[in-house]
Amino acid sequence: MSTAIFASRAQTLNAKVGAVTLAIGALMTLVLSHTSMALAPLRIITLVVAAFAAWAFADEMGIRKPLNRAGFIFFSIAAFTKVQIALGVEQHLVGRYLLLYAAFLLLAVLFWSVAFLHRQRELKVVGAVGLLATAAPIIAIVVGHIAVGLGAALGVSSLLLATQGAIPTDTSFITMVERIFGLWGYVAAWLLWRGHIVNPADHAPNSKMNADGFAADYPNR
Repeated sequence: MSTAIFASRAQTLNAKVGAVTLAIGALMTLVLSHTSMALAPLRIITLVVAAFAAWAFADEMGIRKPLNRAGFIFFSIAAFTKVQIALGVEQHLVGRYLLLYAAFLLLAVLFWSVAFLHRQRELKVVGAVGLLATAAPIIAIVVGHIAVGLGAALGVSSLLLATQGAIPTDTSFITMVERIFGLWGYVAAWLLWRGHIVNPADHAPNSKMNADGFAADYPNR
């Protein structure tokens, strides 16, 4: 069997390193989502790896573009929140931190998925799937706040109740969000590795640059 399909076509070292670290971060996130053990040091290391990967990914997508920048900012807040949870917060605040973490992690993937919709066909497909996968849980959070009964049906009632000071008894929603991020991260890592994600500002030497430094043949998204 030819190994050419696994060869990297990334045009920069940043893309290659970003792809590898994003894959590692996604794997560690998925593995840790299967255990309820604290494992604070390992979870923090996972967040550090994922943050490094997210920065490299955002660079290759074009960090100066609003959607990519927004995704990175939301991911950074989610990562910081998760570190606080791993280090320990007051029991009555755990629910609020978990909700913030889940919501901002979903929003990060949502913004990056929308950014994919403005790229070539293979990225549009991934973007559409990512958009659907993240929009549903976000809607569940919003609807759960409005209608308690629907919140229970959508699996977020325990998390929302915990934001009022109760001890979280069901973190399955958090697990689902982390698995969405983990799976999305695997796909994004593969796209980086195979050279499908290219920063137009850095890799379009024949394109005219506008006043903001973007390639003129790419929209400022």
